[in-house]
Amino acid sequence: MIQIKSKPYSVATLLPLNAAYDAEHHLTQADVDRVNALVMHIGNTRSAQVPKAGDRILYTSRAGDYSEDARIDRVNDDGTLAVHVVSFIPFVAPMDDGVWCVAGGGPLVDIAPSETRYAGTARVEFQIWGHDGPCGNGAVRFEACVSVWEYKEANPLYGDFTTKHWRKLDLYRFPERTDGDLYRGACISFGSDEELEQFVANYEGKLFRAPVPNRIILWCYRDEQKAVTQAEWDAFDAPVSQRRIYNAPQPVKLVKDHERYTTICYYVRPDFSHK
Repeated sequence: MIQIKSKPYSVATLLPLNAAYDAEHHLTQADVDRVNALVMHIGNTRSAQVPKAGDRILYTSRAGDYSEDARIDRVNDDGTLAVHVVSFIPFVAPMDDGVWCVAGGGPLVDIAPSETRYAGTARVEFQIWGHDGPCGNGAVRFEACVSVWEYKEANPLYGDFTTKHWRKLDLYRFPERTDGDLYRGACISFGSDEELEQFVANYEGKLFRAPVPNRIILWCYRDEQKAVTQAEWDAFDAPVSQRRIYNAPQPVKLVKDHERYTTICYYVRPDFSHK
């Protein structure tokens, strides 16, 4: 076991998490006392060797999708962990060796504890029903420290690419296109192979075949747009290209931030006049 100590809540410090509850039911010292007892119990029952209900999972799927919001809902009878990949704020109650936890949320998957790696601790949110019991806005929210575990599904489809750092684009290719876009994805399109290839070069991208026909997966740097003054823009030692900004073509300079896996698009904000 590891003991994770947290500073006890007061009515004043718990109130920011429970404005709606307080407005309708009034946050009381009894509510705070129940929360503090749970915070202490959760901290005292964590482990650096054994994952437990309520712990956070840093979850990476085979497809490279990364979630740091995954939560262990319960430990199954066979010892596997029932994990919500995208978790709601769970309701909890104390048990002898931890907590009873009901999270709900995204896909529920079972993983073996042996496939996880201890990654430290973190403060996460929980909730309990307040003094008026189950009712509208009747839950009291609080934070407690839990153990954090890392889990990666076996046999990744795209090597080391994950959405923890990289941007993932799912593109559909229109093989019979006669006009319009050749590739389309969510909030992005390319009119030709040459346009796509230029984007791949600008954003350190890599293309993979998707598991369905006429689709490709593009992993690339994230995109960040930043308006600067003309003097700042002139000072950047980068080639000039063009991009549609404010629904009109604008000269831009692309600068790569390799530490943040980001390509920054610098442009001079146009002068707008209102008549």
